Amino acid sequence: MKKSLLATLVASTCLSAAASAVEINFNGYGSIRGGMTLDDDHFPVSFPYDDDIDFKSESLFALQTTAVLNQEWSAVLVMQARGEEDFDLEARWAYLNYQFSPETTLSFGRFALPYFRHSDTQDIGYSHNYTRMPTAIYRGQDFDVIEGVRVMHSTFVGDGDLTIKASFGAFDGNGDTALGVVDTELNNIIQFSADYTYEWFSIYAGALFSEISLSISPLLDANLEGALPGYMVENSIVFNPAGEAVYDMNDTYIDEDDVTYFTVGSTIDYNNWLLNLEFATSEIKDSFSESTEQVYGSVGYRFGDWVVTGVFEKVSYDYENDSASSQDPFVNVWARGVTDAFLLPNEYDAQGIHFRYDAAAGIAYKFEYTNVHSEAVDEDTGIVSFGLDFVF
Repeated sequence: MKKSLLATLVASTCLSAAASAVEINFNGYGSIRGGMTLDDDHFPVSFPYDDDIDFKSESLFALQTTAVLNQEWSAVLVMQARGEEDFDLEARWAYLNYQFSPETTLSFGRFALPYFRHSDTQDIGYSHNYTRMPTAIYRGQDFDVIEGVRVMHSTFVGDGDLTIKASFGAFDGNGDTALGVVDTELNNIIQFSADYTYEWFSIYAGALFSEISLSISPLLDANLEGALPGYMVENSIVFNPAGEAVYDMNDTYIDEDDVTYFTVGSTIDYNNWLLNLEFATSEIKDSFSESTEQVYGSVGYRFGDWVVTGVFEKVSYDYENDSASSQDPFVNVWARGVTDAFLLPNEYDAQGIHFRYDAAAGIAYKFEYTNVHSEAVDEDTGIVSFGLDFVF
């Protein structure tokens, strides 16, 4: 008993001595947001509101701890609590940095997957002028983090700054689909991006390649058998009531399918005028999910402590219905219906106006009105949201 106590005291003393030699810094960020729709008939799926005012869905709090271990190594931990997840605390980021050279940094662990331009800062509302980042691009994908390794290299090219990032790793978690929340895996993620800034102009380009699996196979099988009485699915093959094999469900499963993302973007910050444009296209091969196109553009003007920004955004899909490849017309109708159920509710275009007022150092008030046109129901819905963003 005494030996155990002595060992504990020695270990605590060693940890305290080690900690005293480490520089530890704390900072954080957060958003307190309220919002609602102005229509009680339709609630767009890409926005987290209905006709009852909600102060939870888009609110979040985060604390970042940075420990400088020595001249080369540092550790970063970001603990974040989102309202949409009942403010359950999670390790949003947790990684080690190694300063290989003044221009090059290696990161190991869990960090933001930079497949869009502002992936590193999308949760930090204070860092941008929108009430929320345009959801056409920044839709809060569950797989916007990665466990792996990243290299970041910054250098001068001419009179401008060039930053190159390359990442490799995987993601294993949950994904929200039309059939509910399912296990999601992205393996062998390879990402490249380059960001070049010259005075008041910057441009970005990126690419991501991965292998994705969604655990929706049992749900799709049950959905088909429920929709088509007498049809059965065995070992991914659909049999009609006569016992004939009429369809291979692998055309709709998402199991180790290749996914690609390509993104480009540009920013102009000139004489108080602010212009942003970002475009992304993605595709999951050999599945019901055809290519997706996502785009937003914004024009803003800064005067004093105010910024007013107009935003246009759009999400669209390529409906070739390649998954409807059966000789059985009933199965083809089902396959097209599944494609529509997964993709059509996410198609929309929107126009909004955002106001930002910097009330004090680290505090910004926000207000927004956005009109959303949903393709699935061919209806318009007005959305208002308001709140404040802060950093410390």
